[in-house]
Amino acid sequence: MAKLLVIIASGKEAKEKAVAGLLFAANTIKFNWAESVEIIFFGPSEDMLAEDEEFRNLVVNSLGEYKPLACKFIADAKGYSDKLDFARLEYIGDLVNKLIDEGYVPMVF
Repeated sequence: MAKLLVIIASGKEAKEKAVAGLLFAANTIKFNWAESVEIIFFGPSEDMLAEDEEFRNLVVNSLGEYKPLACKFIADAKGYSDKLDFARLEYIGDLVNKLIDEGYVPMVF
């Protein structure tokens, strides 16, 4: 079984892509379609998480107990860490490389 790294980078200009990635990842977790799944919100999608309450609620409701990752640097720089309290805030650059080295297959939405 594969290990998946789902990177959601699309923002409000392509919200449908972000939602598609989210729902794919949520269903992969729910139905055990992969050995392991990590979900990262990065760049414009992280902005959308902080600014779009409907999208944020969809993320929280779709993922249940799973806590996705979001970029700590972006959250701190833009001052919205408090709006992302449901996520694990980490520095993403090095983490992405480590996950790929561990055999995670990246999928970008």
